[in-house]
Amino acid sequence: MNTTVKWKGSSRMSKRRMTVLVLTGMVSAAIAQQAGSSGSMTNTEQQPVLYSGSGQGGGINEAGSFGAGPLLGEPMGVGVKFWLSEKTAIDGGAGWSFADPDGFQLHSDFLFHKFDLFHVAKGELPLYFGVGGRVKFVDHGDNRAGIRGPVGISYLFPNSPWELFAEFAPTLDLAPFTRLEWNGGIGLRFYFH
Repeated sequence: MNTTVKWKGSSRMSKRRMTVLVLTGMVSAAIAQQAGSSGSMTNTEQQPVLYSGSGQGGGINEAGSFGAGPLLGEPMGVGVKFWLSEKTAIDGGAGWSFADPDGFQLHSDFLFHKFDLFHVAKGELPLYFGVGGRVKFVDHGDNRAGIRGPVGISYLFPNSPWELFAEFAPTLDLAPFTRLEWNGGIGLRFYFH
């Protein structure tokens, strides 16, 4: 009986891992398709607004810009970001958690960006920080809800729709009990026109 229960649990975990991998693959395929079609423009065609921003970051950080791409770390899955202004954005993610077997996490944060701390020859290198929330669903009924405090750094490639980032996010679970955990990792986002 125990062997059957363990097998069912690992089967559920495999299904979740496969779901996250399929979602990541779908987002990556969409990014590759969009990047391929963007690269095939001729000089007479109008280029997307995101490529022609006034800053070295290619205009990614303009209000209304939306990016998506894979997250690698804790959690592993897909992340999105929507810029509200040149210095503020909302991000979110959905992914499989390594910290808990069969754990699936959803999170979202409000972010502030400081563009004047680090200077690079090309592109932009802002430090960002913020506050948000997360919910984690775990098979054994230990579902959790709490707050996150992400701190990270991102690189906005010059005249390009790409953003590379790394972050660390202490997470304080508030329900059903209080516990301090962490999220963190690296990611890549492609910004769509």
